[in-house]
Amino acid sequence: MDWRLLPMISAHMPLQMALDELLFEDQIRSPQAPALRFYSASAPWISAGCSFRRAEDLANSSLVLENPRVPVCRRLTGGGCVLHGSDLIFALIARYGPENDPLNSVRTSYGKIHEGVKIALRNLGAAPDFYTPQDPLPKGKDCFRFPVESDLSWKGRKIAGGAQKRSRGVLLHQESIQMPGRSGHDALIVAILGGLAEVFGITVRKAVMDPELFFQAERKALPQGGQSWKNSEVT
Repeated sequence: MDWRLLPMISAHMPLQMALDELLFEDQIRSPQAPALRFYSASAPWISAGCSFRRAEDLANSSLVLENPRVPVCRRLTGGGCVLHGSDLIFALIARYGPENDPLNSVRTSYGKIHEGVKIALRNLGAAPDFYTPQDPLPKGKDCFRFPVESDLSWKGRKIAGGAQKRSRGVLLHQESIQMPGRSGHDALIVAILGGLAEVFGITVRKAVMDPELFFQAERKALPQGGQSWKNSEVT
């Protein structure tokens, strides 16, 4: 199977989130090859998962309270808050099939994607481990302080975690990788492509993004493009 590799983009997070949402909706409307894209935030942003429906829901987030000047944008996928700016992010938008499809369930797909990331980091000289059910994992809404099973840890801290949205046989997986002390994303992207190809048995081919999709994302992101929704409700 071929996966489409879309161009790497550095931009503010509302635009990135809008692009992922539009790609997700496009896959629902018109079945096509899975799309994979890497991106980064052009400035610090916090993304908040879909469990945060109102500004008041952020009141207990220590990440938000500790970063009062960092704007917050909504995320279509689940999970808690994530601080972006130095991390590498990727999104996978794909249809999933019957029970033997590795993307079929949240648990299986999450583990497989992280297996690919683990291979990539190992090939770059790191030695990450999976969090397991045997690890004491307290619950909280700041994603990188409260890991879940199958997240990746290295040197005593979480370095990779993801969140998903599923609807009508399509999944959107968003992944944040935060490797301390490392600059530049090119080598990491190449390694992750190799890891995912090994785990899923796929070929990744470069593809172009429809310019109209980018323009739609810009329009969709305008309400959040320069401000936080800390003081407003999300619909």
